[in-house]
Amino acid sequence: MKDYLGLLKAKAKIGEVKQHGIKGMRWGIRRTDAQIAKDTVARKSSGEKVTETAKAKEAHTIAKTGEESSSQRYARLTSEAKGGGASNWSEADLKFYNSRTEALSKVNKMFSQNPSWLAATSKKVLQQAAQNTMQSVADGVAKKYITTPILDSIPEPKKK
Repeated sequence: MKDYLGLLKAKAKIGEVKQHGIKGMRWGIRRTDAQIAKDTVARKSSGEKVTETAKAKEAHTIAKTGEESSSQRYARLTSEAKGGGASNWSEADLKFYNSRTEALSKVNKMFSQNPSWLAATSKKVLQQAAQNTMQSVADGVAKKYITTPILDSIPEPKKK
């Protein structure tokens, strides 16, 4: 079994332990998109070579055109809602978010697999069959014990 702690201490003595990651970054703490964009602009202006991520390219496209697509707007509003910022939305944003959420829900429901439909349909068919059977039994009992004795007790008209 290796002594990893001893190995790290030995490397620390030699000076081989190196820092990896972003200076000042804490484990588990994420920067917001605005912080990342600000840092990227600062690094670019200082002449440092910066590789743009897909998200950064999308943000620059929105900034240049001043428009965001429907999916980008919905994603932005969803992240704001998760962060508790939905109370600051305009009426247009609320209507857009509600209609988009409802439409997505309907589409997901339309294409969802529902294995219990057979059980529900079978239950309805069996209930209808039982109801029909009980009705026919009730009709038979009524005819045998109520209708027939009453009709038998009525005298037939005399023939001339």
